[in-house]
Amino acid sequence: MRVKSLALGFLALLALSIPRGANAETAKEQAIKAGATQLKAEEIAELLVGKTVTARAGAKMFLFHYGKDNVLSGKLIGGNWSDTGFYGITDEDRVCLSITKDKGRMRCVTLLKLDGAVNKYNARGDLSFELLKFEEGNRL
Repeated sequence: MRVKSLALGFLALLALSIPRGANAETAKEQAIKAGATQLKAEEIAELLVGKTVTARAGAKMFLFHYGKDNVLSGKLIGGNWSDTGFYGITDEDRVCLSITKDKGRMRCVTLLKLDGAVNKYNARGDLSFELLKFEEGNRL
């Protein structure tokens, strides 16, 4: 009887340790299923380098300038946030960046395009930014 109780206790503990939603699709996976394609490094460079990008994250709007010298500058439109850092485009078709508040930590994102819209997804597959407008030069 004791072995049976131990076995049931172990199974209950195991069931509790399995993360809920482990099979849930990420936003990136959903976009790919809907037909989105990942931009290649050359496409990313053409889209971002030397340009100011208007981006949305939730209800907030931002401007980001991707300098030809790999300097990244950003500001919140209508807010008091701004920062600078650097970025790079990898051979694995991602953009990696670090701004002052990151304290040296690099964050890499994937860009997917669907029906003309370009979105950034973080390493977990969450949608981080919708890229709305691309303008030549520094518009900050």
